[in-house]
Amino acid sequence: MKFKKFVKSLGADGILYVRENGDRWLSSCSIFMKVPEDIRTVTACDSTSMLSLIENIINYDSFSQPCELVEAVMPVADGVIKDCVRIFATKNGIDKTAICNDGYALIERGDIVEMFVDEKISALVIKRPVDLVDEEIVGVILRTEY
Repeated sequence: MKFKKFVKSLGADGILYVRENGDRWLSSCSIFMKVPEDIRTVTACDSTSMLSLIENIINYDSFSQPCELVEAVMPVADGVIKDCVRIFATKNGIDKTAICNDGYALIERGDIVEMFVDEKISALVIKRPVDLVDEEIVGVILRTEY
C-alpha cells in the first residue's frame, strides 16, 4: 500500500493506533494502514490502543478469499472520481464488498487483496509478500455504503 500517499492525504488528521505487539497503524475513517518499521514518527491528531474490530481482522488466522476488482460505480450522475465506489468480489462471486475510491487509490500493483467477511462486517485485507512464502498484512479497508 502507498503509505506516503496516505500520510499526505491525512495531514495531521489521522489517528495512530498501537497494537499490543507494538505495531503502529495509521487510520482515517475506513482505512487502516500499518506504519512501516523504518518510519520513526508520524503526525496524528490522537494515539490510542488498536480497535478490537481491526485487531480481530488482523489476527484472523486464515484468509482464503482472494478477491479482485469487478466493478466501479458512480453513485451520483454528476459526481467526481472521488465519489467512485469500487466493488470487489471473491473469485467464486459469493462475497462482494464496496470500498471508497480513497482506499482503492492506496492499493499497489504487487499487493495481495483478500476479503474478510463475517456476519457483522466485511473488509479488504491488503497483504504484501515478505519473501517467497510469507505475507504481511499492511492494510485493512472497511466496507463503504453507497
